[in-house]
Amino acid sequence: MADSKYRTKRRLSKMGVSVPQLIVRFKNGEELANFDWGKLEGNFVVKPVSGYGGEGILIIRRRLKSSEEARYQLMSGKVVTESELKLHCQEILSGRYSMHGTADGVIVEERVKIHPMFLSLTKAGTPDIRVIVFNRVPVMAMFRIPTEKSGGKANLQQGAYGLGIDLATGITTFGIEGKGVEIRKIFDFRKKKNIKVNGIKIPFWKEILETAVKCQKAIPGLGFMGVDVVLDKDEGPKVLEVNARPGLSIQLCNKAGLKRRIEKIDDINVRSDEHAISLAKYLFGEKFSDKVEEKNKEKMIQPLEIIKMKIPRGFKPELQKSPILKHGKHRVVEVRAKVDTGAFRSSIDRNLAEKLGLLSMEKVLYFRHYKSSLGKHKDRPVIGITFWLQGKKVVTAVNVADRNKLRTKFLLGRKDLEGFLISAKSNLSLGNKGGHMGPPLQKKLKIKNKHD
Repeated sequence: MADSKYRTKRRLSKMGVSVPQLIVRFKNGEELANFDWGKLEGNFVVKPVSGYGGEGILIIRRRLKSSEEARYQLMSGKVVTESELKLHCQEILSGRYSMHGTADGVIVEERVKIHPMFLSLTKAGTPDIRVIVFNRVPVMAMFRIPTEKSGGKANLQQGAYGLGIDLATGITTFGIEGKGVEIRKIFDFRKKKNIKVNGIKIPFWKEILETAVKCQKAIPGLGFMGVDVVLDKDEGPKVLEVNARPGLSIQLCNKAGLKRRIEKIDDINVRSDEHAISLAKYLFGEKFSDKVEEKNKEKMIQPLEIIKMKIPRGFKPELQKSPILKHGKHRVVEVRAKVDTGAFRSSIDRNLAEKLGLLSMEKVLYFRHYKSSLGKHKDRPVIGITFWLQGKKVVTAVNVADRNKLRTKFLLGRKDLEGFLISAKSNLSLGNKGGHMGPPLQKKLKIKNKHD
C-alpha cells in the first residue's frame, strides 16, 4: 500500500485524513499525450506513483508568460518547457524512478500553500514534518527544511536540513544537514540573520500527531511507518505520503535511537488516539525542550522537596488537609517528595493518585509486571502526570505504588532529576517515622540521564 502514492492517497482520503488534491493521474503514454497542460498555471507537483527517496519529483512554482511553448519555473529556480515536462513524465512511466524498476504511473497534485511561519525558513520549497509511528504511537519526529542544495525537496539524502522535534511540545531541538552533518544555526530570511536550530515551535503540533496516528489506523498492515505531513496555511496538516521504509537520519537530529523507543511500546495495548499521543508525550518528551522554554540554570534541590502536582481538568479532589492552589492557569496541590537517585522512575502513592484523579483510564499509560520481595507477581500502573519542582515543569510517566505506611507519598527518581543539583543537606525533617537524615553534608550530586 505505502509503495503506491496513488493508492495511499485514496485510502487516507477515504478514512478522513486530509491530503493534497489530486489533479490528474497518468497510467500510460496515451493519457499523458491527451492531457491539456495549458490549464495548469502553476503550484503543482509531478511525482512517480512508486518512487522512493524523493527521486523523480518536480515541484512547479509557476507558469511563465511566453508567446511560444509554455514554460514553467521549478522551486529550484530552473525553467522547463512543456515538452521537457512531458518527457519527464514519460521517463516516470518507463520506470526510471520506480522502486522496483518496473513500469510506473504519474500523479500530478496541488502544491500546498506554505504556512506563513515556514516562509522565513526557506525560499526553495515546502518544509514538512516526518513522524515515525509504531504500534499507533508517534515515537520520533523531525522538521525537514528544503534548501537550494536539495533542489527544493525536503529530502535529507539530497541536502535538506533536518531538525529534531520534542514530541511533548513540538519544539525543535537539534539539527543536521544532509546525511548527518551537525548544524547549530539556519538562516531566517525574514529576520535576515542566522537563528538557532533549537526553539522553533511547530504550529498545529497536536493535530500533526493526531494525523500521523490516523494514518496507521488507515493502513493497519503497516506496523512501522514514516508519515510526511505538510502545513497548509488555510487547511492545516495534510499528508504528503506514507513511507514503509523511512530513512534513519531522524535518529541523528534527535540524538536518540529508534530501537529503544520501539521496545518501550511494543507490547502496550493502545486504547485510543488520545492514549497514543499521551504515550508519546510522557515516554518520549525530551528534557532539552525544558531548557529551551524556561532557559533555567541548574537548580539546587534538597533530599526532601515540596512539588506542585497538577490536578486533571474537571476533577474535584477530596482532600482534607492539602488546599488546592492556583499555578498559572492550572490547579495544583503541594505534595512532599523524597529524592531517590537509586530509582530510575518516580513513583506515587496509590491512594494519593486516586484522590487526585490520576488513576482514571485516560491517565493510565500501561501496566508493568513485577515480582515483589515476597515472590508475588503484580501489575503496577504507569500513569502520566505533570508537576513542578523548584519552578521547573516536569511532564513524565510514574509508577503507582503502595506508600500508605510512608510519610512521603511521592518518590523522585533520577529520570525526572536531570539538570538539578542535589545537596545532601536536608532542610526538611521526616520525623521519627522516616528517620533522621543524619548530619548535614556539603556534597552536591548532579544528575545526568542519557537520552533514550
